[in-house]
Amino acid sequence: METSITSQDVIGRDPLGRFLFRLKIKPWQAALLSFSTFAVYMFALPALFGVLLPREGLDRSSIADRVNMAGFLFIHPVVMLFYIWQPGQIAGVYRKALPLLPGDLQGGVLRAARIAHATSRMWLAGALAGAGVMALGFSFVVDLMGVRWYSYNWLMAVILQLSRFLLFYLIILAVARHMTMAFNLNRAYLHIKLPVLIGQSRYSESFETITRYGLWFAGFGGVLGMFIAMRFFWSKPLFPEDAIYLILYLLLIPLAFSLPFWQAHRSMLISRMDAVRQISDSLQDEYDRLMKDLAIDKRLDQDSHIAALRSMLELAEKAPTWPFENWDVYRVIAATFLPFVMTGIGVLLDLWI
Repeated sequence: METSITSQDVIGRDPLGRFLFRLKIKPWQAALLSFSTFAVYMFALPALFGVLLPREGLDRSSIADRVNMAGFLFIHPVVMLFYIWQPGQIAGVYRKALPLLPGDLQGGVLRAARIAHATSRMWLAGALAGAGVMALGFSFVVDLMGVRWYSYNWLMAVILQLSRFLLFYLIILAVARHMTMAFNLNRAYLHIKLPVLIGQSRYSESFETITRYGLWFAGFGGVLGMFIAMRFFWSKPLFPEDAIYLILYLLLIPLAFSLPFWQAHRSMLISRMDAVRQISDSLQDEYDRLMKDLAIDKRLDQDSHIAALRSMLELAEKAPTWPFENWDVYRVIAATFLPFVMTGIGVLLDLWI
């Protein structure tokens, strides 16, 4: 019986993902291809059309456009790398999490998880969002034709908008895969009875795998955050487009990290509450028994286990209810806000120097 999901299952109906999977392109190869393609667009084509360097009559040259340079040479390759890398990592999360299910439920939950990926039509949402962004982009650059390097002619303008389409498509598909995985994990943890976790256990490896992937996703989000920050600090932001990007970013990254753990958190919280109640009841019963012995002048049992019960109660009350360390939360917060802090510092240094 199959006990996990493959990266091809995670890709589902995504036409671009399926095409690249058939080509067996590795993440670093996809990133290198993206970098090379946009390096040609950023430097070779502007040099050919005479818009690489500043000159009279040109509002913005290619070499002086730091925001788009970072977008094309860093953001696009990283997003492409993550898009290719992600399915294998999600499949790895399933390999660790699904075997924790009771044997009679593994097959059904596995099939439901596979169907959730296979039937997802979020690639259509990605395509529609990309088309919408392209339409907004064309409405913006049409007034700048011949004035800026990326709108010097229709070839440059069309390539720019196609790149925006691709970027939004890749981001939405990456987020959709993540959310589908989170939904499937929460459904699986509905059927997994988690005890009070005092130390390392057979569940730890699963949680560590999910946490590790979640931190990489937060890092991916941080890269997007850097680009959003540069659009606000280094160029004139477009409203409401950039404001929407910023709000979605600040909401999505913390939520995306914690969402796969939600049902596990609920199970751990219930287990801790049950353990605290049971130990407290036992402690109260033991105390009542000793009080009765004291009332009839009976010698108290020297081997009373009140001390042991109190220690157990203290451990249960301190047991975690989220399956990751506090340090991981700090890292997610840093990944969310550090791009804005560092970009702001860069602007101040640029003004000061």
